[in-house]
Amino acid sequence: MNLLFSGIAKAQENNPQTMVTGSHLRDTASINKLIKRADALREQAIDSAIKLYDQAAQSSLLLNYNWGIAKSYFGLSRCYNNKEHQEKSVAYARQSLAWCPDDIHGHELTASLYLALSETYYYQNRLDSCSWYRYAALRELENNQLLSPRMQLGVLCSILQFWLNVHEDIHNDLYIREIVHRINHIEHIALATNDSSLLMKIYFHKGGYYNNIGQNDSARFYCDRHLELGRALNASPSMAIATLLNIGLTYMGDKLPERALQYYQKAIDEIPIERRSEYRYFIFARIFQGEAYSMQHNWKKAIAFTEPALEKAYKLKIIHLIDHGHKTLADAYEGLGQFRKANEHRKQYSLLRDSLQLVQKLEMMYDMEAKYRISDKDKQIAQKELAIERNESRIRSKNFWIIAISAGFVLISLISMLIYRNNYHKQTLQSEKIRNLRQEMEIASLQAMVNGEEKERSRIARELHDGIGGTLGAIRTRVSALMRKYKTVHTNDDFTELMQMLEEASADLRKTAHNLMPEILLQEGLANASRLFCERVRKGHMLQIDTEIWGKIRRLPGDVELTAYRIIQELMHNILKHAGATQALVQIVFHETQLCITVEDNGRGLPAAGTGSEGMGLRTIRERAKLLNGQVDTVSTPGQGTSVYIELDLAGAKQNSLEQ
Repeated sequence: MNLLFSGIAKAQENNPQTMVTGSHLRDTASINKLIKRADALREQAIDSAIKLYDQAAQSSLLLNYNWGIAKSYFGLSRCYNNKEHQEKSVAYARQSLAWCPDDIHGHELTASLYLALSETYYYQNRLDSCSWYRYAALRELENNQLLSPRMQLGVLCSILQFWLNVHEDIHNDLYIREIVHRINHIEHIALATNDSSLLMKIYFHKGGYYNNIGQNDSARFYCDRHLELGRALNASPSMAIATLLNIGLTYMGDKLPERALQYYQKAIDEIPIERRSEYRYFIFARIFQGEAYSMQHNWKKAIAFTEPALEKAYKLKIIHLIDHGHKTLADAYEGLGQFRKANEHRKQYSLLRDSLQLVQKLEMMYDMEAKYRISDKDKQIAQKELAIERNESRIRSKNFWIIAISAGFVLISLISMLIYRNNYHKQTLQSEKIRNLRQEMEIASLQAMVNGEEKERSRIARELHDGIGGTLGAIRTRVSALMRKYKTVHTNDDFTELMQMLEEASADLRKTAHNLMPEILLQEGLANASRLFCERVRKGHMLQIDTEIWGKIRRLPGDVELTAYRIIQELMHNILKHAGATQALVQIVFHETQLCITVEDNGRGLPAAGTGSEGMGLRTIRERAKLLNGQVDTVSTPGQGTSVYIELDLAGAKQNSLEQ
């Protein structure tokens, strides 16, 4: 078994201040110092760090200091991750993403947040989400030209760590070799600049890499180098604990369980006693100790160490190593002759190994192979372009010599002139072929671009008025409410400027909006996403919204959930913008073959029928419902409100049977 524990790349500590007034400069500097104090306490005194981050977040919100808000929420996310409160960790990470400024440091923090989210999903064995966020960090790195070696190392090592754990045979994998090559390049930079902190992280990940490919002596060499630098730099204890566990794994790979047990115990000794009960590394160490005792055929100790660890892993939803725990228990009970229990754990192990996670791993590998093929095509195109350039150079060279020879031998014989003309004719034909090839490539590229633009325009036309416009409308309403609530001489200009900026942002988004699936909808499903959206709208103004969910709540096909969510967004946007209502009801009913949505308000109602004034929003809703064989009924009385009832057909859609 090979395992590399991941470390999250930290955002740089010397962070800039965002645009604030001169009178607030002293306060923002104090906030930065407060965040640094919390960063220093995050490993050893988590509760104290949480209090400091909370204080920094509240002060930053009062000053509208985006960087301070983003950094504070990021710190809270890491604290709750260390406390194994994964839901809170994910929630604070997503809040932090919303406040990251649009500058180099903001993009670096965004990449670090993506890595933090990927780490959380990794230990939950949600490999699809883990992979998405790690490659999102890579895109953030490349799209914004983040050249910091530390930042590049963090992203590359996170991708390497992911593939080391899902790839069955990485020894000759070209993609992984390319990542290792780039990490080696960063290592040369770190050695040249004597950057011990960067080298420490490089040695940590190279130790895991060599363990994975079976070169355990090299793996232990890099692990030992990491421990030496960590002690010299007073590094995070969690990195030392992970490295000690990795050294133990190398000895397990060499069939030396006695030596492995020594390092597992060293790792446990590094963990404070008060944190052991709910600390993931302590659970990992116990599972590894159980495997080592199983290798020694000490079946009773294997059971005594593994069973409590497995129970705690299920309780904390740390799914990463439970398959190894079940295998150890199956072997141990079989060794004791308790075949019924052995069979139960063997069955659990088989189910976990053959479950959806393995299918997801294979699918992601196929995706990576597709990327390889795309890369190969790009390489072939580059080779063709190089061949064209070489041909052009060859033609220019031949022309030069032909002209020189012609000038020197004007009186050459007729045969020589015929040879010259023949060569010139060949060169002309070759040039014509090159020009034709270029024209064909340009035409193909232009045709692909036009097709892509037409598809993009069609998609934007459908989605422009649904999601982004509704969200910006809710934001403008909430800011307007805040403006009325806190309107003073000192804040009036700021609120006015903010409203103007929101209007400009709304105009820009209408031009460049694209169809992105809401993250909460992907992760939690329609019911929870709708509740969260209505709650967010309710907090921004005086509209009282009641949300009711009836029937057997379950996950629906992606197109159905997206359509329903967009319809609710659009209807709530219409209420906020046009109805002037004080109360609204959003009701979702899950039937066996239908999904019914009712949205009511007590506003001014719709214009009278026959006026031809039905807005774009309702037309879009009808079109969306029609795509799912659905129908929309609207009942409205002027001055008494509006009720919109939508039925969506689920009979033709393949439903996900997993309940929320």
